[in-house]
Amino acid sequence: MPSVADTFTRVADGYDRLNRILSLGLDVFWRRRALARLRHLTGEGADRPLAILDVATGTADFALAAARCFPAARVTGLDLTPAMLAIGERKVAAAGLTGRIALQVGDATALPFSNASFDAALCAFGFRNFPDISASLAEVVRILRNGGRLVALEFFRPRSALLGAFTAGWLKCLSSLFAKSRAADYAYLRASIAKTCSAGEFAAMARAAGLAVERNEFFLPACSCLVLRKCDKL
Repeated sequence: MPSVADTFTRVADGYDRLNRILSLGLDVFWRRRALARLRHLTGEGADRPLAILDVATGTADFALAAARCFPAARVTGLDLTPAMLAIGERKVAAAGLTGRIALQVGDATALPFSNASFDAALCAFGFRNFPDISASLAEVVRILRNGGRLVALEFFRPRSALLGAFTAGWLKCLSSLFAKSRAADYAYLRASIAKTCSAGEFAAMARAAGLAVERNEFFLPACSCLVLRKCDKL
């Protein structure tokens, strides 16, 4: 069976276009809405030079959105797939944000950063691809400063069978129409949603790792957004 890295390497050149098609363009809105939640919770600190980590950055869409939402922040994007990062590098350069966004290859289950080195972490549609969600959460907690926040956007397992059937049908129909040559790769997307945890189960794992749930929202028609805060040490 192909690895996750192999799959994303194959789809890298058409990844952004298919994301827009499969989400009907809503993925852009979901990221902006999630960052608005983070900015609101950060309050007056939003305009200070925050250090933000985007885990599973892919082609850097979330990293770019974060840099624009937090004009004084320095953003690091990390991903397992060099082919995706190469596209992200071009997008960062085109946006004139090379000085504020740094992209690097890395593993979400073994983050190559010091303890307590980031004010916030982001992860869009990555957790269900990680081999060990609990290990990835533990790593995020390790690199966050006390009071730091994790924003997770994800297609978690749908909360109802009806919604699950709708999501699977929607993805199958659109991928069949627009990605016929890569049907097997995008079948992985549907399978990963069906096999992953629910938003509630993810929240429970996050609490066990040392994160308090501040927001747990459902963005129609298929995306969950959780904002979690690293609990201060006693």
